[in-house]
Formats: sequence, structure tokens, C-alpha cells
Amino acid sequence: MDGWKAELDAHFKEQKNAKRQQKNQDDDFKKSAKRFIKKTVLPAFEELGKELGKHKRETVIDRKNDWAALMVRHNKKKEIAYEITLDNEHGQGLVSRSVYYPNEKGKLKLGIEGNMHPAEKTAPYDHIKPDEIIADFLESYKQASRLK
Repeated sequence: MDGWKAELDAHFKEQKNAKRQQKNQDDDFKKSAKRFIKKTVLPAFEELGKELGKHKRETVIDRKNDWAALMVRHNKKKEIAYEITLDNEHGQGLVSRSVYYPNEKGKLKLGIEGNMHPAEKTAPYDHIKPDEIIADFLESYKQASRLK
């Protein structure tokens, strides 16, 4: 008759261990995401900002621990907003990007959204280098420039 008590106790211990393990995984992801934004994404955005500044573009960088954005303006008009977001989907740190283009009224609207790499080539973010981010931004920026 006491077997159910042991079973119930085991159930709650298993739940507690699963929560602890999930919390540890989440903490590890947050640390590595913050490091990736700081060591990879921000240097790429800063380098882009310097070069765009040479062409009379104003850039603004915004960031959080798992997200960063680069906004580009020319003559006070928004040209593009480029965002990098880290996601811990299925325990795999993936990088996605969102690109916002101006509409006819000059307001930014979502134009492209998706992983930095095609699904079959999706790489964890620790393999992505600043040069890849710069190349992806440049392709999106050229597309935004063609829209005018």
C-alpha cells in the first residue's frame, strides 16, 4: 500500500531534477548568447557603422543579451534595420535575422526573417563569424537600396 507514496516521491524528485537541469541549460545559453552578441555581432555592427559613416550614413546600434539591431539612416530617413536574434531551439543555439525595409511612407516594415543559414546548413551561433554577419547585412542593404 505504501508503494504509491514512493512513486509519488520519485515523481516529484524527477520533476525537481528536470527543472534544475533546464535552468542550468538556460543559464548556459544566456551566458553564451551574451558573449556571442558582445564578441561577434557588436564588432560586426561597429565595423559596418564606421564604413557607412564614410558614406554619410548615420547608424544606431541597440542590444540586449540575446538580440542586437543596427539601424541605418540617410538624411534623417530610415534606410534599413537589421536585427540578429539568438534562439535556444531544441538545445541548439541558432542565429536568426530580421531585416526591415522602408515602405512608401518611410516606415520600416519586416521584409526578411529567418535563420542566418539555410535549414539544412543551420549552424550553432558559435560558428558564425563577424564577416558572415557583415556579408549578410551587405546583401540586405543592397536589396534595400534597390527598392528606391
